[in-house]
Amino acid sequence: MLTFGGFFFTDQMMLNKLPVVEDDGLITPEVGSWAEYKYRLVWNYAKVFSSSMKSKWDSLVYIDLFAGAGHSKIEGTSRIIPSSPLLSLELPDKFNKYIFCDSDSEKLNVLKKRVNRNYSSHDVSYVEGDVNDNVHNIFSHIPMHSKDVKVLSFCFVDPYRMKNLHFNTIKKLSEKFIDFLILIPSYMDANRNLTYYINESNSTIEDFTGSLKWRENWLLAEKERLKFGTFVAGVFGDEMGKLRYIYSGLSDMDLVRSHDKNLPLYHMSFFSRHKLGYKFWKETRTYSNDQLNFL
Repeated sequence: MLTFGGFFFTDQMMLNKLPVVEDDGLITPEVGSWAEYKYRLVWNYAKVFSSSMKSKWDSLVYIDLFAGAGHSKIEGTSRIIPSSPLLSLELPDKFNKYIFCDSDSEKLNVLKKRVNRNYSSHDVSYVEGDVNDNVHNIFSHIPMHSKDVKVLSFCFVDPYRMKNLHFNTIKKLSEKFIDFLILIPSYMDANRNLTYYINESNSTIEDFTGSLKWRENWLLAEKERLKFGTFVAGVFGDEMGKLRYIYSGLSDMDLVRSHDKNLPLYHMSFFSRHKLGYKFWKETRTYSNDQLNFL
């Protein structure tokens, strides 16, 4: 048994499945079993990213826009796992800078306690409040890129609902050299609330995707019997393409389903301006899916 920052591993578990942590008595939100897969995707991509890019860039930055408390309890079990911010801190090849954001002050304070307990030597900044209102603050924490200091960032974006994220936030951050891994709540939110979102007075889809023409495009997609959740994911991808991110279609995304009823929940979508990033993403998807056999 090996111990790292409160994580307990066997040799076979190293990056093969998420570690289990002990209950430390602090806030630990419950999550569905499907959340493990998204955390494996983040963990494995961040590992490839940090190990491969450390010799090519002077400063690597990890950004978590909806960081949470750092621990999550799998619903219906006693298993507690580290979530994305702590997983990023545990990588063998460290990022030079970490930026953790959350609108819930209580969760962010708990995350600070967990980080200070085991990772006090890491360079971590915290941004409290709505990420859309604080994007300039987040932006300011990313080191300045120059001809002498090359800075590359990896940003994980995990909104619970579409209204939590505005496309303009992604657009602002994309002014930096940055790759994104974004959860699009396509079925757990968009598809489920179709009637609400297509109301002419509702701007949620426009705010989330950045598309001004989504309504007329939806009329065409609806005639082709495309599900609204899938449509929203596609619109988001198309808008990322306009920011010069490589996007070739929905096949680039992972549609994650529930374990019990196999119902679609959300799309995990990766965006980079470089082909190498997609090579890493392809490897990450394959490896993370293989890990389902360990659960």
